[in-house]
Amino acid sequence: MNSVTSSHARQNWAETVEAARNEPLIITDHGRPTVAVMDAALAKLALQVLEDSRDIEMALASLAKVDNGEPTYTLDEVAAELGITRD
Repeated sequence: MNSVTSSHARQNWAETVEAARNEPLIITDHGRPTVAVMDAALAKLALQVLEDSRDIEMALASLAKVDNGEPTYTLDEVAAELGITRD
């Protein structure tokens, strides 16, 4: 992944944006990676994949709890606990 300094990015913003459309670009500040600039569609996809990955991790952790004998509850039991009447 290519990187540019924040000064370069600021002074050449149109060039920076154009480069980021082709591949993600890291902007550094005092030599440290600070932000990433990338195509909006790629960013949306990347965030969705990250969210899906976290959802899978949480689901697997919940399944492990069930496999270890932790209690489960039916929807009717949860509704009753919350005082919700189900039709």
